[in-house]
Amino acid sequence: MRLSDAEYKELKDLIKDWIIRIDETEELPKGIKALNFGLYEPFGVELIGSKVYNAEDDDWVFREDFVPEERECPDIDITERLAWEYLLKVTVSILKELRIELKDLDLFKVPHITTGFREGALALIK
Repeated sequence: MRLSDAEYKELKDLIKDWIIRIDETEELPKGIKALNFGLYEPFGVELIGSKVYNAEDDDWVFREDFVPEERECPDIDITERLAWEYLLKVTVSILKELRIELKDLDLFKVPHITTGFREGALALIK
């Protein structure tokens, strides 16, 4: 199964609004080198920032130097009918689009941005 165009747009809008709220209400600590939009099941997205980044070792995501008060994106309502691989692909697509649309936000000025499920490899957004 796949998301309809309307479902994709709704998910993108939820994530976009969440990112904008974080950028408006939180101050990114100095020295944050990477952000990870972590995925989990049932499907959800959370954000952390780290002062370390290592492209060869994803363990940097366990160093949480920035955790916004609204860590998890609210109101995501996607049933478990979708494969995790597809949800990862959709999230990568949405974040790449938002990186361009919201390029002036401090969050998207961080040098490295990734996404992925805790149990798997991270996908590079930036």
